[in-house]
Amino acid sequence: MLPDLTLPHLTTCRSVLGSYCSVAEILGIPAARVTRWRKGQRPNADDADRLAALSTAVELMGRWVAPDSVPHWLRAPNPHAGSLTPARLIREGRIADLMGAIEAEKAGSYA
Repeated sequence: MLPDLTLPHLTTCRSVLGSYCSVAEILGIPAARVTRWRKGQRPNADDADRLAALSTAVELMGRWVAPDSVPHWLRAPNPHAGSLTPARLIREGRIADLMGAIEAEKAGSYA
């Protein structure tokens, strides 16, 4: 079994998004669920995947744009994602599409 990376992922996300409530909002889950994770409950597989995707997106985008721009990037319609927001891609579990949008942003390509 892989080690539980819930707390490191939460810490990464909170450091950029500003609060655990913002993490929950981006993930589309109740804040109480994030609180349970912080207290040691492991997320189900789908939630764990979405949290890992959010953490990865925050980390990758934080290297390419100012970290304080990342929350806006997550919530803004993205032309590389068919005008969906990266947050919506995360909530829908469309991780490949999310990574494609990140790579397109990094490459500076135009949609």
